[in-house]
Amino acid sequence: MPEKTFKTYQKSDVIFKANSTGDEMYIVSSGKVKLILEDEKGEAEVGTLEKPGEFFGEMAIIDASLRSATAIAEEDNTELEVLDRENFLKTIRVHPEFALNIMRELSRRVRLGNVLYLEVIEGAMSPYC
Repeated sequence: MPEKTFKTYQKSDVIFKANSTGDEMYIVSSGKVKLILEDEKGEAEVGTLEKPGEFFGEMAIIDASLRSATAIAEEDNTELEVLDRENFLKTIRVHPEFALNIMRELSRRVRLGNVLYLEVIEGAMSPYC
């Protein structure tokens, strides 16, 4: 069975920054985490995670990419389970449904991104239609 490791964060603690390397994902045990996208024009909150079992940071250990967002604790004593790549793979081997849950959530996020993308494109095209 994979080892469970937990970290506790206080309000405003940065869990990770966008464009940083990452080899861990996080699962909410308690508390609240805000995810922010940033660019040279500013920042936008893209989600808040507060339900036990919600997760984030998985893309960095799946494809070894840089972090796509900044994660910040929104409450004192926010407790997160931390899975490094090795424990992530062990968890998938022991609990294959864990991988399905991640795939379902990634699919949901892609679908939401597609809807938002179409709204932006339609908005940009509306003066010409």
